[in-house]
Amino acid sequence: MKTSPITAPRSSVTCESGRAVTRLILDLPSGGGKTFAWLRTRMKSGEPGFVNDIASIRVGHGFGLSLDDRPLAAMKLAAPSDAVCVAPGVTVEPVVEDRLIGFLRDEWRGFDHLGISLSHRDLDKIQWNRLVDTVAAALPAWRLEIGSANDIVMIVQEDGDRVSVVELIHDRAAERSSFHICAHVASDRAMVEAAFPAPHGAYKPGDEPFFRSVALPVSPRLPSYVDLAFSDAQMGPWPWMVAAMGKRIGPQ
Repeated sequence: MKTSPITAPRSSVTCESGRAVTRLILDLPSGGGKTFAWLRTRMKSGEPGFVNDIASIRVGHGFGLSLDDRPLAAMKLAAPSDAVCVAPGVTVEPVVEDRLIGFLRDEWRGFDHLGISLSHRDLDKIQWNRLVDTVAAALPAWRLEIGSANDIVMIVQEDGDRVSVVELIHDRAAERSSFHICAHVASDRAMVEAAFPAPHGAYKPGDEPFFRSVALPVSPRLPSYVDLAFSDAQMGPWPWMVAAMGKRIGPQ
């Protein structure tokens, strides 16, 4: 099936410093609606506010994760559903897409991270550990030690003043794998809540000081959402956070 990568292949990918970089590639079954198409176009453009040096998204190739050309995981697509489960017992309903894309165009300030949540139904513990070992051998990775029921590994690549981040989660409760994009926005918490009230916006438990989750239309068979990190969010820089709350894994 024909694919549409949003970034160049590894042989021609370089970061700001000019060196070649290894990339995680998230394969998706479709290009989604106009909001997601807008996001992919901005990421492909290389604009500073949309760049992630260590991740790319490719559409038309199923639902899976690769490290450059090496497949890491193939995830199952579930029955169609409009509601998106962002945490156990927490779901959001799609908002009118013109409202979502209008908000992002006006309020977007920066790409924080790409999050990929892998359900225990798609990867068992042995497969997950093998995936983490492979990624940590190629990219700087930290396992968060925050008392979560899930295993959370952060990939944090620094290149000068630019930091690229991918969050990998082995979800021991979720029935379906999912992905999300976290973006910094100019609106404060009150404005984000007003723009996306329930049932179109919600907080994952513990995320109330940081970001609000809103459904991102990509495919009714694939849960996906945007975490909107408001301007008054209590977030520190990722290199500091992983050093304070995580343990480096892999070669150093």
